Amino acid sequence: MRGRDSDRGVSTVVDVAMALLLVSASVMIVGLYLDDAGDDTTIRETDGGASVVATDEHDAQSAAHTTETLSESTITVTYSLEGVRDAGDFSEPVVTDATTYTRTDHGSPLGLLADAAIANHQIGGEPVLAYGEEYEEAVDWAIRHNLLGAERNFYIVAEWEPYEGAAINGTATAGERPPPTADVSSTTTTVSSGFPEVDGEELESNWMDADDWWDDWIDEMADFLPGVDDSSDVPGLKGSDNKSYAAAGTVIGEPIVEGLFPPEESQYALEDQGIDRELKVYHYQSTVDAIGDFSFRSPDTHPPLVRSEARAEEANHKVLIGQDGGYDVTDADALAAWIAADIPRAFEDEFADIDAEYDGEERDRKRAEAVVEALSNDDVTITVQTWHE
Repeated sequence: MRGRDSDRGVSTVVDVAMALLLVSASVMIVGLYLDDAGDDTTIRETDGGASVVATDEHDAQSAAHTTETLSESTITVTYSLEGVRDAGDFSEPVVTDATTYTRTDHGSPLGLLADAAIANHQIGGEPVLAYGEEYEEAVDWAIRHNLLGAERNFYIVAEWEPYEGAAINGTATAGERPPPTADVSSTTTTVSSGFPEVDGEELESNWMDADDWWDDWIDEMADFLPGVDDSSDVPGLKGSDNKSYAAAGTVIGEPIVEGLFPPEESQYALEDQGIDRELKVYHYQSTVDAIGDFSFRSPDTHPPLVRSEARAEEANHKVLIGQDGGYDVTDADALAAWIAADIPRAFEDEFADIDAEYDGEERDRKRAEAVVEALSNDDVTITVQTWHE
């Protein structure tokens, strides 16, 4: 969420939960009343870079102003984490008090809704965090009750996906969907996801040199994980492009893992003796459960999650490439291979069009460029609609 220690805020996926909310607005958010719309459609850019589509110039100005206000205002939210206690992978800390599950965050309404989209992320349709939907509802409530003034007809959608059509994604909404007969003014802008940007140049380079990349990768994994067969191909991925998909999945997966589990912050949490450690362990466990079938060895007794030998970077490495003792990038139980298998599904139509027109190295390059152009890991797309009937 946005807030405590920086402009972006604390972890977007750990400190969120079911609401018992006390919301106070640091800045009053003034709603806007939209006059009757005309028949002409206008498209323009706001000073903040939002693309505005409206039925007339007045609507365009109103929609842009609403988006700007939602971006620049600040609200403070105090809420409870009690709901996480019902999650199967969560272990309650030994010592608790009245403040253990209480958190306070602040940020812009759009920033908080972007955080809710990240907290609501799912992998292959399976929610990762038990409290994602509850946090979305909490942010929705906060925005509704701080939009003061005449205009209360709004609908906001925040969407995160690391690449277009990805089956790992997150969405959150606030407000009510406009009725079919309403005159709607709409803006689209982006908010930082807090995740690192995917290196498009590295992705394209590794895609084009996939055979060499694979040989180097599997040799490195064999050194790191004794159970890996360094003579193996890429089982589970069909077709001649499987190594390119594996290369892309690794480049895309690494900043996703870093965004979900910032190494320094995660290290501190794993070494903590209270609630922060238990929330972090729960997030690691629920993530690998959503990806595949493996789980970390007991976080109470074994590294990298046991507190006395906590190693966040090693834990992140395992989320990306798999668990010791036979799991590696060739197995879909790791995020890199999971993404590798998702790429041909997500780009099926684009790849078919490219294959119909190109072949050989040019075909491979066009495919890699299509993936690079679709990358959006570091952004959450926000669409704001206001309307009147």
